[in-house]
Amino acid sequence: MAFELVFIPSPGIGHLRSTVELAKQLVNSNDLLSITIIIIPHSSGKDAGSDSIASLFTAARDRLRYITISVAEKQTGDSLPAQFYIKNQIPQVREAVAKLLDGSPSSRLAGFVVDMFCTSMVDLANEFGVPSYMVYTSNATFLGITLHLQSMLDEEKYDVSELDDSVSELEFPCLTRPYPVKCLPYIFASKQWLPFFLDQARNFRKMKEGECVPDCGGAGIGGGDKEVL
Repeated sequence: MAFELVFIPSPGIGHLRSTVELAKQLVNSNDLLSITIIIIPHSSGKDAGSDSIASLFTAARDRLRYITISVAEKQTGDSLPAQFYIKNQIPQVREAVAKLLDGSPSSRLAGFVVDMFCTSMVDLANEFGVPSYMVYTSNATFLGITLHLQSMLDEEKYDVSELDDSVSELEFPCLTRPYPVKCLPYIFASKQWLPFFLDQARNFRKMKEGECVPDCGGAGIGGGDKEVL
């Protein structure tokens, strides 16, 4: 029996390119595996054109294909984190996966592989009764800092967005030396953005131990019954 994986990258050519390269490696290593990448167009409409997307798949085998869905809405006004926009596309992704399964009766759906900004799709994987995995396309240091800040808030009620000038450095288990507070990315000091990224970190903790891609080395995430690639 053939097995099918559904990949869901975050909108944007950068995330899509690394996802396609990972998918190529997987299909080239297993003749029984097929992969369908579901492309969610960027809310701004400034995504790569269809020709640019198709060019990523020119050297791929027949067992690697893609589907571009129609988005549920166009985003207007102030931009919001990608995961909120992506969550609104769940009905369209559900329909695309259902059609895929209807068109491939001899294949068994083996799981979803979701981008770091697409963890809302884990619930959809659960609907189809398959496991879900995550691709983390940033670096291990950013992941470590995000997870530790989330732990500090949830376990110690320590909110880095409320730090005063008396705190100049923070200790992170993923770093070998204290980190200057003034060098923290803006999102960690912002009352608007910090909750979104900490909630994302809570979703990451549902994933099993794995490794980041493409170039950040191993980074384990404990707990739950999901995995990180």
